[in-house]
Amino acid sequence: MPVDPIVTGLILAEVVNVPLVGEVDLEEHSVVLSTILIALVDGFNPCSLWVLVVLIGLVSHSGRGRVVLVGTTFLLVTAGIYGLFIAGLLSAFHYVAHLDVIRYVVATVAFAFAVVSLKEYIAFGRGVSLTIPDRVKPRIVARTRELIRSDGTITTVVFTALFAGGVALIELPCTAGFPLIWSSLVVEANVSGVSYVGLLLTYVLTYLSLELLVFLAAVTTMRRVEYGESRGRVLKLFAGVMMLFLGGSILVYPDLLESVSMTGSVVLLSVLLTVVIVIIDRSVVAISG
Repeated sequence: MPVDPIVTGLILAEVVNVPLVGEVDLEEHSVVLSTILIALVDGFNPCSLWVLVVLIGLVSHSGRGRVVLVGTTFLLVTAGIYGLFIAGLLSAFHYVAHLDVIRYVVATVAFAFAVVSLKEYIAFGRGVSLTIPDRVKPRIVARTRELIRSDGTITTVVFTALFAGGVALIELPCTAGFPLIWSSLVVEANVSGVSYVGLLLTYVLTYLSLELLVFLAAVTTMRRVEYGESRGRVLKLFAGVMMLFLGGSILVYPDLLESVSMTGSVVLLSVLLTVVIVIIDRSVVAISG
């Protein structure tokens, strides 16, 4: 009998009944679905979202056509650079994946990113940080204002591409942890050829999905999208909690990411724990205030 997609004891069903398709064994597509889950969480990136919101906000007064041109160019360049970065990680892993020590290195990096991300929730942007430095932000805004004053389509595209490239390189430390974990998963699964390219494209497109939604909302409404520090802190908390779970699973259960049910459970647990922490924190602040 077909099994509906349910969550039982925080474990996702292995077989789901898809309308017009029939039964689909999720475990046969575990690498694809794990890729989507990890990339989706990776996409909750305060660094990239802040830059996109600032960029769209400053050019929104120039008309919808300018917003579409600038936003599309920015996203394409960001996707290209991030894709090359991930491809480089995958290439490196292919040479060293056979070493047992790599699992401990990946777990250590995951824990380090988790600690810094969790710190961001308490002290956003202070000390060791995975956010865009405050000293750089005024320069980003200044370059964006120059973009607004640029004339001509070609000039705008070139300027936006150079700007996006510089920002993408600056923000790579914000999000390098998840590609590292995902790269180890792909190598362990022995994915290559067309499947490898497909997975890489899936990761990059899923990573950009939230930014695409922000971009489409801005183009449709032509209103400034609000994005403040409070939302950035929550995103960092979520990323830190999930990175902590993933790091622990790499040490205790290395094959976890090859199971979509277990990967989904990690994501769900991370969401629940993040919500609980935020509720408790805001309750304490409300009481003390």
